[in-house]
Amino acid sequence: MSKGRVLVAMSGGVDSSVTAYLLKQQGYECVGVTMRLTCPAPDPATGISKVDRDIADAKAVATRIGIPHRVLDLQETFENSVIDRFVTAYQAGLTPNPCIICNRRIKFGALLDAALDMDCDYIATGHFAKTDQAPDGTWQLHRGEDPKKDQSYFLYSLTQERLARTIFPLAGMNKERDVRRIAAEQGFANAKKAESEDICFIPDGDYAGYIERRCGHAAEPGDIVWRDGTVVGRHKGALRYTIGQRKGLGVAMAHPVYVTGVDAASNTVHLGELEDLTVGALLANDWIWSAPEDRMEAELAAGGIRMRAKYRYRQADQPATITRQADGQMKIVFDAPQRAVAPGQAVVIYRGDIVLGGGTVTAALRE
Repeated sequence: MSKGRVLVAMSGGVDSSVTAYLLKQQGYECVGVTMRLTCPAPDPATGISKVDRDIADAKAVATRIGIPHRVLDLQETFENSVIDRFVTAYQAGLTPNPCIICNRRIKFGALLDAALDMDCDYIATGHFAKTDQAPDGTWQLHRGEDPKKDQSYFLYSLTQERLARTIFPLAGMNKERDVRRIAAEQGFANAKKAESEDICFIPDGDYAGYIERRCGHAAEPGDIVWRDGTVVGRHKGALRYTIGQRKGLGVAMAHPVYVTGVDAASNTVHLGELEDLTVGALLANDWIWSAPEDRMEAELAAGGIRMRAKYRYRQADQPATITRQADGQMKIVFDAPQRAVAPGQAVVIYRGDIVLGGGTVTAALRE
């Protein structure tokens, strides 16, 4: 008897391929689905685009393990929900994370909706994270057991309702030791396929160039200003800078200096010393609880929540306290000074290895 019907998000990579294989072995009825999110030009060397190659790889694995495969065209939704938001944020001087936006709006938004329309009970992806159900029936999102691959930071938007519908079969696995080995044993052609490190719609990593091409014009030049207000240079577009950056600044100084602010309104980039990046707290909005919302709100109302927070993916968790401000924003006060907190980043909070929730940084506070 089937353990349930699962939509498996198959990207064409090795992680999602092994995800589909494992679920079928565990007794689930699987439907492989690959999302078409963009439509890039074909590679001149092969005559096929990366997107079409990924679709072909996913379909080949689905055929090999004996499950149906479909392609879901979400280009318009991706354009409106992810790309437009990313571009608008960068133009406003922010530092957005499109992968987090995609998880919230596409993978566990539009794709989950499609799963329910297809009479699927669950959605599964190749993320390295873990879910489980507590004795009281609530759901918990845990870090992946391989610290080098843990992707829980990107998944804080999984609410209780979404967690109940989500399966992460790779939770306890090591990428090289386990996942690639299984793929090779099963004869998957993508067993040695390289990981995608860049943003999927900007494969060359040139964010500024992408935005300029999309907008049809070069970014406006402007002033680079030192901490005392002195103009020390000119930039070729403020969107080429982010808080904490110290290379490629376009100015020659006698010692290392850092971007301390990007003012989109005045098209100005501000530079300063390392100490100018030090902050004690941050504000965040657009908050989402992954842990049960009623319990988290009760803890907030009782005076705040002690937890650990991170505002960059590779950052170690930092002990802190979170409270809600009168304007509805969350305030996170760190026990120790932090550096280079940039508006637009995601901040995610944990209790032990459990994700409690997260939001978008709106301001860094020097207090």
